[in-house]
Amino acid sequence: MWTLSGVLLSIALTIPVGALEKEPLAEYASRRARVVEQIKGNVLILFGKANSDLVKFRQEDNFYYLTGFSEPNAVLLIDATGDQPEEILFIEPRNFREERWTGVTMSAGAEGQKATGIRSVQVLGEMAPAMTRVIQKGRKLFTLTSDERTSDQLRKLPMADVQNVAPIIASLRVRKSPTELALMEKTVKITLSGHEAAARTIAPGVWEYEVEAALEYEFRRRGAERPSFPSIVGSGPNTTVLHYDASSRQMQAGDLIVVDIGAEYGGYAGDVTRTYPVSGKFTARQREIYQIVLDAQKEALAQVKPGATFRQVHMAAFNYIRSKGYSAEFPHGTSHHLGLYVHDVGEQRTLEPGMVITVEPGIYIEKEQLGVRIEDDIVITETGYRLLSDFPKEIAEIEALMARSSSSPRR
Repeated sequence: MWTLSGVLLSIALTIPVGALEKEPLAEYASRRARVVEQIKGNVLILFGKANSDLVKFRQEDNFYYLTGFSEPNAVLLIDATGDQPEEILFIEPRNFREERWTGVTMSAGAEGQKATGIRSVQVLGEMAPAMTRVIQKGRKLFTLTSDERTSDQLRKLPMADVQNVAPIIASLRVRKSPTELALMEKTVKITLSGHEAAARTIAPGVWEYEVEAALEYEFRRRGAERPSFPSIVGSGPNTTVLHYDASSRQMQAGDLIVVDIGAEYGGYAGDVTRTYPVSGKFTARQREIYQIVLDAQKEALAQVKPGATFRQVHMAAFNYIRSKGYSAEFPHGTSHHLGLYVHDVGEQRTLEPGMVITVEPGIYIEKEQLGVRIEDDIVITETGYRLLSDFPKEIAEIEALMARSSSSPRR
């Protein structure tokens, strides 16, 4: 049984502060090998994301999943036509004049091989002859067919049989490895530190953007690369807008505020929602709706185990909310996959150990300007699930958190 002070102390003490953390190179190599097993006899080409001026670079998810490489304009080529697959990572050549403006980049050759674990790292100028060689073999080319940069590049190649590799990679991504789970646990802890900062800031007269600034400061202070999606900080009427992200309203006494946020750490996304009373205490009506949502989440969580379906989890929450007369006010699904992307890839299929999903029922009553959403991140285990986002959510716990936060000095 946790205590409020214990949770907050744990958040403060267990999150490392540092640069981008990655998984072991062997993990990326294992993923490439599993893809090779499914495309054997054919060729894979993945185009990493292109650079954009004055925008912080983020690698394409599937490319990062297979390489751990986070520099722009890279290309991964795997020739699986022979007995031994050939892997080549093509990267931008170093530009020493440009590096004065944008920082040092990785070198091709031995340095790149050591840094990535990929057998051959070459500059992009060497890609054309390699592509000509694999095209002449006349095999299938697997790639991300819906990716705009991929489409632009493939128009230059005389290839007829192009196959989409996205479903193959997605089937791997839905079950997280131990190293992925370790990163996701850190991601969620950082996200919870953002919630603690939000609770510390919320009060009548405070602007939503002040809450957003406080929680996103906490993300970066604890090593997150960025929010995993635009932070949703909506008070009063904005609690009923599901993806509200303007953060432009001043909170009033008696409001509720929905804080739906996620940090991104090591490339992985968090996604945790809590609903707080701006004045520190829920009104009777707010308590009524909040308890229905909380109980609906408990009904959904009771269904979570290997072999259950996303629909079973959703219907447990939906049926409970419907029994209270609010089915029309619950317009969204209850769960989605979580991973390198906040609404991560993967079909809403039978639950399996290693999957990480959200559980997030809500009720949104526009005419009362009253919305409540409660969302947690869980990992499916062999026997049920493990809660990643252990943070106050019972009514008494939320009110105790708000009372503690209001008595603490603000930064």
